[in-house]
Amino acid sequence: MDDNRRYYSLDALRGSMMMLGIVLHGSQWYISEPPGGLPVPTDPSTAYVFDVIVHFIHSFRMPLFFVLAGFFTSLLVQKRGLRGTYANRGSRILSPLLVSCLTILPLTMLAMIAFMGSAKFNTFQVLPSMEQINILKAEISAAGMPVDQPSLGHLWFLYYLLYFYLLIPLCMGLVWLLKKADADVGKVIASPLLYIPLVMYSAATLWAFRGGVLFEGFLFVKPHLPALLYYGSFFVFGYVFHNFRQILVTFNHSLNGFLGISVILLPLAIMATANEFAMADVDPQTHAVAVALNACLTWSLIYLFMGLFLRFLDYKSPWILYISNSSYWVYLIHMPIVTMIAWLLLPFDLPALIKFPIVVLSTTLICFSSYHYWIQDSWVSQLLNGVRFNHAWPWQENAASNVAK
Repeated sequence: MDDNRRYYSLDALRGSMMMLGIVLHGSQWYISEPPGGLPVPTDPSTAYVFDVIVHFIHSFRMPLFFVLAGFFTSLLVQKRGLRGTYANRGSRILSPLLVSCLTILPLTMLAMIAFMGSAKFNTFQVLPSMEQINILKAEISAAGMPVDQPSLGHLWFLYYLLYFYLLIPLCMGLVWLLKKADADVGKVIASPLLYIPLVMYSAATLWAFRGGVLFEGFLFVKPHLPALLYYGSFFVFGYVFHNFRQILVTFNHSLNGFLGISVILLPLAIMATANEFAMADVDPQTHAVAVALNACLTWSLIYLFMGLFLRFLDYKSPWILYISNSSYWVYLIHMPIVTMIAWLLLPFDLPALIKFPIVVLSTTLICFSSYHYWIQDSWVSQLLNGVRFNHAWPWQENAASNVAK
């Protein structure tokens, strides 16, 4: 396969997974029954559809993102070597993480404290009293979430990437061993039947989590080993996939099959997880069912979305370029905006189905406007992307292209 081609489809998919955070984090304030690993107050207006949305997005978004991170890391190693890759990742991941911890993270924590305090105590204030904060901490701690550890909030994925980059030499060795072991290993990896061992491995790494889903442990500075193992595995898989790119053809050709599998698995996985969270005591059989169904769902959706983007979006486009270049900024800045808008809507007696689109659309408008007018041609873009941009809006690019034709 072509070693020099640009994967427009995977650029678009990676950007889309980052931007999907707006939908996920907008939904979490309106879920009707917060899962056991996410014991936070919600808006009084709720709807079950947001429970479904959160479970659906959470089941594949970060696993797929880490698959893509591994894939593009292998591509970077191929182009720049190991030393060049570490230098690049230090400037593009470590530096933005440190800057964001000093700027975006405090705003995020302030917005979340304001929302949780106001939602819990039916008030509308930026800072709850110390008594209210202590009550919140006690309830969250009783539900199993540590409150005495510093949290990275939504920046945790950058932090975990730094750990996964330490695996690059091991990934290089694994690829070498696979290529040396059997000339047909690429055919094995490209087989749709690979889905079965992938599911089995992910199920084993999911066993440590209640309900077979990761809503706990990974948000904090102290590394959470089960989460590192689970998410790190997807990074390794992505690295291997780049070296056996026949699997990309499989993703494309098996799109319809995994669409059908995903439609069947989603409600079953949601019910299995809800059943386990509803139980006071751990039941191994119930847990095993939840873990198996969620592992199957995760890989079905990975195959599905890889196939969708490879089949329909693998071409050069102003929209793909814009999404790819803006997604990093949009992800970093979206969380305090989502939470603050949800907080501003708390006093209004509106259905969740009205509040949610206001939150998502307002956040999207603010994020993209800030990127377009302030960020893309600034030092921030240089920090995040290594280059400054001067994009027109994608629809303007399309209009100009049509006129030129």
